[in-house]
Amino acid sequence: MPISAGAKLGPYEIVSAIGKGGMGEVWKARDTRLDRTVAIKTSAATFSERFEREARAVAALNHPHICTLYDVGPDYIVMEYVEGSEIKGPLPLDQALKYAIQLTSALEAAHRKGITHRDLKPANILVTKAGVKVLDFGLAKIEERPETKKTDETLTRALTQENSIVGTLQYMAPEQLQGKVTDARADIYSFGCVLYEMLTGRRAFDGSNTASVTAAILERPAPRVAGIAPAGLDWALQLCLAKDPDERWQSARDVRAALEWVTHAEAEVERARPSPRATGLLWTTAGVLALVAAAFGFLYFRQKPPDAPVVRFTVSPPETAHFTFGPEEGPEGFPALSPDGHRLVFGARQAGRSRSLWLRSLDASAPQLLNGTEGGSLPFWSADGHFIGFGANGKLKKMDLSGGPAVSLADAPSFRGASWSPQGVILFAPARTGALLMIPAAGGVPTPATVLDPSRKEQSHRWPWFLPDGRHFLYSAVSSDGEVVTSDSTIYAGSVDSRERRIVAQASSNAVYAAGYLLFLRENTLMAQPFDAKRLATTGEAVVVAEQVADSPESGRGFFSAIGSDMLAFQSGLQSAWTLAWLDRAGKRVAVMPDPGMLIGASLSPDGKRATVSVYDRAAHNNDIWIYDLTRNVRSRFTFGSANEFAGVWSPDGTSIVFNSSGSGHLDLYRKSASGMGAEELLYADELSKAPTSCSPDGKLVMYNSFGDPKTRADIWVLPFQGEPKPVPFLKTSFNEYDGRFSPDGKWVAYTSDESGRAEVYICPFPGAGGKRLVSSAGGDQAHWRADGKELFYVAPDGRMLAAEVNIKGTDVQIGTVRPLFGPLLTTGYDVSSDGQRFLAVLAEERAAAPDPLTVVLNWTAGLKK
Repeated sequence: MPISAGAKLGPYEIVSAIGKGGMGEVWKARDTRLDRTVAIKTSAATFSERFEREARAVAALNHPHICTLYDVGPDYIVMEYVEGSEIKGPLPLDQALKYAIQLTSALEAAHRKGITHRDLKPANILVTKAGVKVLDFGLAKIEERPETKKTDETLTRALTQENSIVGTLQYMAPEQLQGKVTDARADIYSFGCVLYEMLTGRRAFDGSNTASVTAAILERPAPRVAGIAPAGLDWALQLCLAKDPDERWQSARDVRAALEWVTHAEAEVERARPSPRATGLLWTTAGVLALVAAAFGFLYFRQKPPDAPVVRFTVSPPETAHFTFGPEEGPEGFPALSPDGHRLVFGARQAGRSRSLWLRSLDASAPQLLNGTEGGSLPFWSADGHFIGFGANGKLKKMDLSGGPAVSLADAPSFRGASWSPQGVILFAPARTGALLMIPAAGGVPTPATVLDPSRKEQSHRWPWFLPDGRHFLYSAVSSDGEVVTSDSTIYAGSVDSRERRIVAQASSNAVYAAGYLLFLRENTLMAQPFDAKRLATTGEAVVVAEQVADSPESGRGFFSAIGSDMLAFQSGLQSAWTLAWLDRAGKRVAVMPDPGMLIGASLSPDGKRATVSVYDRAAHNNDIWIYDLTRNVRSRFTFGSANEFAGVWSPDGTSIVFNSSGSGHLDLYRKSASGMGAEELLYADELSKAPTSCSPDGKLVMYNSFGDPKTRADIWVLPFQGEPKPVPFLKTSFNEYDGRFSPDGKWVAYTSDESGRAEVYICPFPGAGGKRLVSSAGGDQAHWRADGKELFYVAPDGRMLAAEVNIKGTDVQIGTVRPLFGPLLTTGYDVSSDGQRFLAVLAEERAAAPDPLTVVLNWTAGLKK
């Protein structure tokens, strides 16, 4: 279909053309929902494979110097609109080095994800006010898993046949030009060509025709820049342009380190270089210098010693435990450094057990489990380092590290951070919505510490951090729909003595104070901004500390910690690497859907051809439900707007979907035609949040979880579709019951309960007459029936998928053999094919299945000075 200004692609209105190439066209457009400018690339049909490849590659990346993917349509992709111009040389040395370091940082991020750009050239690099941006991953090579390698090789051959040279000739590495297997080192060669052009304004290898250019690349020695650039930069460039990839730099990180060293050395030379006037006076002052030499020697040895070096090391969980990702909480290894800088506490999970807290002395070789912290998260230290505070099981708790059990201080049903002052006051956020509370660390009644400002659409104050005086503190103010954060964070400085407050920063996360700086995230980049803790004001521009730092955008929290002794800890790795995949009964990925991202849940349609999945949009701060067509490997948006939708279940005939939405301020139940057409019908609303889990086989009832009752916490309810919308409690006790699912005959319900002290899977009759049966024996949740009711699948605490034989005889049910199938499985939700032979699961991408270890940086501010 021809496209012109004014045309619409979904919610996007075309404004004007940006460019045209062999793979399609690029348009400037307006996102009518968010009123923002975007760039839309439409696909040329003959290059649809490359188009899909670009979407997959960019979706896996989140980096300040790589263009961001916003959305994907049936034949178009929506990306960040970058205002800038193509990078051109010659550039001043300092500017060329700055851009070169940014480019290598972007390549490092892509290569870490197994993505090789393969077409790095000036035309694909734009210079903006914030630095450079790398564009156009249409020729990117994505590291494939063994089971899909053959498909990738076929696709690569097809692409090469369509266009005899994959890449742009003047920037291609010799091995790429010769059709050999390429890897990330080909990008390093292309970067060398770009760097040479930035420094000289000329191409590194050029000629009058294709043959002469090819000969130059394969035979001509790499050009030198020794006459216009420092020797160290010339040396680094020569290694980039080595003909043999084994003789080249082996990683973009190594190149970046070399360039940073050159930048550093140049700055030192500039500081040491005498002015012209000083040079003229040099000889006349020689005698004076001789007279003061002795005095100089005396002063030299009294000078301040040189700055201590920056030291980095990693901290991993013990061999018996591991970090995992959670759909909303993010990675569990949230670090907290002790006030004296000698210890680190973090969360990790042992096989068969819930998350616990671990204490690592930095002079010890292994961490120590803190017994009594089961279910613990978001640890924080007392000012004297004698206690650990944390949230667990709906409570704010503290533990004396010298001995004794954990003590509950206050209710905290959805804990969102705390800080402990030297005066013995704890500031904490007990829930997803509401203001901060404060409580004496010795115990007492919590009292308000802040007041929400409705005029600024504040629904939550969270992530407090005491400043050194123990009276003032930092905290985040965010908008929330009652479940997740729907805005960026406004960082305030408040006081325990008054309700006065002051805005100090805007960020993508919480903020902490250390060593004279505010630390916070912008996207996934950790920034440091000079901050006067007495005047409560920033005093300079923010600079980059670390990239690819993990976060939980749904809760507005970054995974970093710092203390005043110039020590920093953070967790790397992004939470966006989730994909939808089919698994067989051995756990092998037999098919992988496109469009990885921040995905939650999977619910199969009755015919097994479609599935609902909740997809998080980081830019819009909300989740929408999408329908995946599993036969065509495409997806379409099912819900729209600023509300959050997390769970969708299909009616037995597949014509409608029941889902939850936060439009009223918490999650209520709605229904809509599975075609996506027509209005949303409100089924039921009350003051609690809800999530549908199952429709009865006769289509008359929907079963759902409710959350937030302070006495009964999570419960299972049943709502009839016909008549008055009056739900009936199915399981409502002082324990948590959730994930109720009707059996195929509608006479039984499988569900999860923690009445035994841990999550276990049970079966009980519906509508309730008769006793329950325990299915799992060592913990489990996420139960799903096979379509004939003869097997029940569930996930064990260690992530293994188990299958339990079920024999239903009238009013009795017998549980047979329970067999492990595969695992561990790191998933945010799954469903089962009707024959029980395949599992559709949202999985952590294989390269990101295990979060990175914690990184600890000593003397991190010295890196800022450099």
